[in-house]
Amino acid sequence: MSHFTRVQTVIRDQVLLEDTLRQLHHRYQAGERVPIRGYRGNTEYGQVVIDTGSQYDIGFQRQPDETFALCADWWGVRGNTQLREESFTQALNRTYAHLAVRKQVLEQGLIIEEERVLENGEIEILVCERF
Repeated sequence: MSHFTRVQTVIRDQVLLEDTLRQLHHRYQAGERVPIRGYRGNTEYGQVVIDTGSQYDIGFQRQPDETFALCADWWGVRGNTQLREESFTQALNRTYAHLAVRKQVLEQGLIIEEERVLENGEIEILVCERF
C-alpha cells in the first residue's frame, strides 16, 4: 500500500524552485524521471527530488497545467528525518515567493534598495526606479 500524498502548489518555475531548494540547503536531483522513494520501496517519479538523507524522498511532479505537485511519503519522512510537512511547505512557499518577487522586480528594471525580515516573518522589500 502506497503512503504517498500529493499537494498541489502554485510553483511553476523550475529554476526558481531549484534556487529555493538551494537557499533552504536541500540536496536535490533534477531530471525528467527522477525516482521518489517511499514506503517499502514504493516509487513515484518527479522532475525535482530532494534527498532527505533517509530512504524517503520529497519530490515535485510537473502537472498538465505546468505547476508542480509536491509528492512524498510524509509518514516515512517524519519518522526518519527532522522534516515536517507543514513547516517544510511554509518555508518552501515563503522562500519561493520571495525569490519570485525579487526576479520580477529585477526584470522590470527596478533597484532593490533594502530587504528586511519583520518580526512576524514577513519580508519587506523596498524598491525604486533606476535614474
